[in-house]
Amino acid sequence: MGIASAAATIIVGIIVLIIIVAIIVFLIKVIAPIIAGLIILVLVVGVGIWIYGKLKS
Repeated sequence: MGIASAAATIIVGIIVLIIIVAIIVFLIKVIAPIIAGLIILVLVVGVGIWIYGKLKS
């Protein structure tokens, strides 16, 4: 019983680890384009404000 219990615990641990890694990879694939888009948007708005300030002065 002790060996079977230890083997089952190891198998369950490996399955949980695979699920956690899959969730992390999925979140990175979903969130990365959103973060990149926000960075580009901030750069465009910042440059626009900078150019507007230069033209106004």
